[in-house]
Parts: sequence; structure tokens; C-alpha cells
Amino acid sequence: MAHTPNPRTPICRLTTEEALLVWAIRHWVQSVKARLDPRDLLRRGFAQVGAQDMTDPIDELLTITLHEATSVRDVGCVRCPALGDGERDILHAVALAQRGRNEAAIDVLETWLPPSAARLAHTQVIAIGHRLGADTLLPLRNDNPAKVWWAEVGWMDSVSTVRRGSAMVH
Repeated sequence: MAHTPNPRTPICRLTTEEALLVWAIRHWVQSVKARLDPRDLLRRGFAQVGAQDMTDPIDELLTITLHEATSVRDVGCVRCPALGDGERDILHAVALAQRGRNEAAIDVLETWLPPSAARLAHTQVIAIGHRLGADTLLPLRNDNPAKVWWAEVGWMDSVSTVRRGSAMVH
């Protein structure tokens, strides 16, 4: 049976704003797994870039996801070289909300949350997008899993310590 790679967006391809959100998501998950309150770490991290007001909406969005998700979300560890599906979906929802495409953002959120939780999460997604500011729109990526830069990142398969095809937080 031939090996089918799981193409994922490399972290080095993210914008600064996307990388900041992925940093927050990964550290939030790592802190929660260690049974620590992630908010202090996020506040200190965001303070370094003058974005102290990002902590609460990210914490609330991820708390909703933790308690209400109907499917497992793939979030990488802090050293993973590629974007997990859960991280990608949050970035996509924020990018849509920044453009006023609220129903599309809710549709993305409903891929892992029940409708009532998706509406609550949408409020946080709007807050995250607003706090990033009008000058920092996240790109709307066309990350079709069949096309995501695999030719450019195939070398990662041989050096990565991350299991391919993970459907869980690692």
C-alpha cells in the first residue's frame, strides 16, 4: 500500500498575525493539558506585541471548543512544523468574520461545534478579528488538503517527529 502524505500548511507560510494566533492556540492547549491556567501566559505573550486584549476572546473560544466540540480538533504541539486542521479552521473562521462573512464563519464553526455553541464561538471569532485590526486581515486561504504545497514540503516527512494523520491534540 502506497504512503499517502497528509499535506498540511507549513507554519513558515503563515502571516505574522496567523502565527500569533497559532502560538496562542498551541500554548493554550499545552497549558490546559498540564492543568495550568493558560490566561497568564497568553496575557504576557500578547503584552509583548501590544495585544493584551486578545487573551479573553481566545480563551473563551478555546474553552467553548474544549467543552462543546463534536469532533476531535487537530492542534499541533509548540514545535510542530505544520498547521493542524483545528488551527486552520479557527484561522479560516476569523478571516471570514473579518470580511463580514458571518454566516460563512458560523458554517466553519459548525463543522466542529453544535449550532448554539457555534453562535457563542462566533462572537469570540468576531472579537479576535476586530482586535487584530483592519490593517491586519488574515488571508482567506484555499487550503484544499489535496493541493497544500505538498511538493514544497515533502522533505518535512523525513525530518518531522510528528505522526502524520493525527486526529488529536498531540
